[in-house]
Amino acid sequence: MTGSGREHHPPPVVDLHGLRFAWRATDRDLLRIDALRVPAGEHIFLRGASGSGKSTLLSLLAGVLVPDRGRILLLGHDLTTLSGTGRDRMRADHVGFIFQMFNLIPYLSVMENVVLPCGFSPRRRARALAHGGSVRAEATRLLGALDMADPALLSRPVTRLSVGQQQRVAAARALIGAPELVVADEPTSALDADRRDAFVDLLFRECRRAGSALVFVSHDAALAPMFDRTIELADINHADGADEAGR
Repeated sequence: MTGSGREHHPPPVVDLHGLRFAWRATDRDLLRIDALRVPAGEHIFLRGASGSGKSTLLSLLAGVLVPDRGRILLLGHDLTTLSGTGRDRMRADHVGFIFQMFNLIPYLSVMENVVLPCGFSPRRRARALAHGGSVRAEATRLLGALDMADPALLSRPVTRLSVGQQQRVAAARALIGAPELVVADEPTSALDADRRDAFVDLLFRECRRAGSALVFVSHDAALAPMFDRTIELADINHADGADEAGR
């Protein structure tokens, strides 16, 4: 029997087709990926050797870079057809980025760093207001959820924080305003195993609360069992130049 109502699945957060990328036109491709889909709410562990193109792929997914060929759809919007300003707007509204070196603004306080995305994106600001009542209240909640509840820390310059504390500030900044996609580039590389596992647990909890998809890049295979799906970059990247880049 055929039913009239088929189950409706929302479009994937990321839908990539036929991607080709090289740093210069004369170079071999660093990335050649036929397809990659990231459904809403899924937590993906992306593993690869150093220099294999993991960070480059994250930058492409977030619209920081543009592929030489192919399409990258973010929430159904083709990033490859947007202007630089259009990609910046999509990233500000829909992507939280946790950088390997955190990229916190050194002359701003903890609170000022966390609320920064809401100054660039009215959409993120509105979501933060809906979740927390005020942007500062939502920032405080996120910091508390990430074990940064001490009120004395909120006005402290980020340069006076430990590496672990800076990492959690970077995560709170990425998560505020419930972006649909969170990308994390080796954010646990400076942590010992116990602190690493605790951080990933906290990140999962907040991504689940917001319904955010997570693409987490690392070469640390011990983290893989914690995720919904593991992708080996070497399995999806068919570029001849990838092996050379990874050596």
